[in-house]
Amino acid sequence: MSFTSFSGLTRRGRQAFSLAGLAASVLRRSVGRRFPPLSLQERLAMLPAAAPVSAPLTIRWSDQHVPFVEAACERDAAVGLGIVHGHLRLAQMEVMRRAAYGRIAEVAGEAALAVDRLLRIIDFPRACAPSLALMPAETRAWIDGFADGINAAATVRPLPPEFDMLGLEPEPWTAADLFAVSRLCSADYAWRVWRTLSPLRQEDDWARMWADLMGVAAIADEDIPIGADTLDKALPNAFDHAGSNAVAVSGSRTRSGKPILASDPHHLITTPGLWLIAGFKTPASMVWGLMIPALPIFGVGRNRHGAWGGTNLHATSSELVDVAGEPLTSEEHTIGLRDGSRHTVLLRQSTLGPIVSDDGPFALDGETVALHWLGHRPSDEFTPFRTMLRARDYRDFAVALDGYALPGLNMLWAGEGGEIGKLIAAHIPRRPLAIPPDIVVDRAVAHDQWHTLLSTRDLPQSVDPTVGFVVSANEPPVDPPVTISLFFAAPHRAERIAALVGERRDLTAADLAALQRDVHLAPAASLAARLVAVARAHAIGGPVVDALAAWDGDYGTHSAGALALELVAPSLVDQLETRSPKRYVSPHWRPFSRLSGLVDAAGEADLADALRTAVAAAEAPFARHGTWGALHHVRLAHPLTRLPLVGARLPTIDFPSGGSNDTLMKSMHPMTQKPHATNFGANARFVADLADPDATSAVLLGGQDGWPGSRTMFDQVGAWRRGEALPLPFTDAARADALPHTTTILPA
Repeated sequence: MSFTSFSGLTRRGRQAFSLAGLAASVLRRSVGRRFPPLSLQERLAMLPAAAPVSAPLTIRWSDQHVPFVEAACERDAAVGLGIVHGHLRLAQMEVMRRAAYGRIAEVAGEAALAVDRLLRIIDFPRACAPSLALMPAETRAWIDGFADGINAAATVRPLPPEFDMLGLEPEPWTAADLFAVSRLCSADYAWRVWRTLSPLRQEDDWARMWADLMGVAAIADEDIPIGADTLDKALPNAFDHAGSNAVAVSGSRTRSGKPILASDPHHLITTPGLWLIAGFKTPASMVWGLMIPALPIFGVGRNRHGAWGGTNLHATSSELVDVAGEPLTSEEHTIGLRDGSRHTVLLRQSTLGPIVSDDGPFALDGETVALHWLGHRPSDEFTPFRTMLRARDYRDFAVALDGYALPGLNMLWAGEGGEIGKLIAAHIPRRPLAIPPDIVVDRAVAHDQWHTLLSTRDLPQSVDPTVGFVVSANEPPVDPPVTISLFFAAPHRAERIAALVGERRDLTAADLAALQRDVHLAPAASLAARLVAVARAHAIGGPVVDALAAWDGDYGTHSAGALALELVAPSLVDQLETRSPKRYVSPHWRPFSRLSGLVDAAGEADLADALRTAVAAAEAPFARHGTWGALHHVRLAHPLTRLPLVGARLPTIDFPSGGSNDTLMKSMHPMTQKPHATNFGANARFVADLADPDATSAVLLGGQDGWPGSRTMFDQVGAWRRGEALPLPFTDAARADALPHTTTILPA
């Protein structure tokens, strides 16, 4: 055994030992704790009685713990929203803050030392001070008020049980903390690509593989479980916005003659999720929508005049830059561990950014490579979203977002006046429309390309298109003036939305809500038909082939055909790859596209031989499971359930699920014959019908509350599975009916 592999085993052993120690500590602290069920009334009793507001604050609540803040002024509304976030998600927010600052090891011990080192290298808070200085006084008052609200919620005892279980002490929240978390949520999508590709750059066939991959979506790391030996790979991208669908249809395609917008974000499947539903009203503004914990913005929402939603642009907001020979500086960082000990790391810096080649995940041994990231430059993302809350039309919407830098987003608007539109919200370097020779660029090239940044006004927009709708599903932009990214999603979701919407002139909000639950994958049906034709021609039969022949391409829970294809796929890919003259980059690299590419490239004799073996391998698991839902599940669980000895004490919920990697109802999974739980996909839905002020709705995969044992931790699962949603009304009467519980917060 080499010294390197021995060191790796030693490191993994230390990490496992550290996690076991953490589990034992948590177990000791939680002896006797049973997480008893808490009613909504018991949880609402945990709200603060007073806060730093100028006048009494009213928070109305639905039975599902959905809040609506009524405030006398904008700053008071921000305080109220901060109270809501702290009340519902304080423990989750604390984890996000510690991740942003590279302080996970203070909780997890040596198991998290590598991830803290990587987080310190990336340095999410680096541009904090100059970015806060850019903010107008109104924005700064908004985020300071939001932080004050979180702190008011944190004064209530008891604290969420995770604080005691993990030995955490509450710390005051500041505007700097909110900025750090916002940068954590802005992690560049390209980083997960680089971690996959970097080790291959030493291969003789690298140039060909790199050329083959241009324009292919990289999802290689989305299904990496967070464990002792993978935490450093998974966590830096754990809070970015990796997917989503959004569509806005004009009145020419709706029954009412008014636009409708639907947006369903995709993210990690966990409890609590990365979204919460909230609303607020002041004399100047009224908004309902989806918010990310610890961020005082509505990423998806509706005001009195219009609605907005979006998807990840997959913009490359970073470069890996060769800085060999450049003068470097070094910084010492001290990382605290759970046992109170301290660990010092030396991190190197260049004028273009931190040296990432010194750390394992980017696998750039022997090179000196810096991370040149837009997130290290000053920018103000809070003001564009705060301004957008008062947008009256598409022009206001576009002007507000012109100042937005990262993460890159496709943003859609549907207005009460009838307009719809789609734009790119991002600052993009002026890269030429050409394929770069490598993922690492020359220093002079980086300087030249980043000298000018394009903004929304310089990038493609679509306003009131003649087709009557705009769609986004992480697909490439149309006719961009520069290279925005090399890694976009497969076109299946965008094409499916366009096909379903484009054939209708009488759409309703219910139709767009149904579209969010669609599990049809037309290319999979075509692939199945091809396999069946080959099977029939070569006397390959049996129940697996029969199920493929009868399949319509729907990945429904009760589908036998979807199960048959997914059980055939692993062996078929292995068999065809042994016959392929080309090496494919990753076993998790857009699985369906990889499978269909191999099938299309194979000769019939090779395909028949491979299919015969694959069908034989699928027969036993097909007989055992019978349907796709028996193999493919959703498991909603608190992150601490990953710890040994502790997990069984925390509430979880598990149920069969439809959907797949490329269906509209995204439900990602590996290529496997084993039962599995998806850990990435659709986890929130939002629909706004501009014909009716009370026809806005949303639902979460899980619930609002992050408190283990709370009745509202999982209470929206039933509505999610039935295709229902919670009303988010704008009129006073409807709001009073939907939000029967009231909390009054007095001025402190």
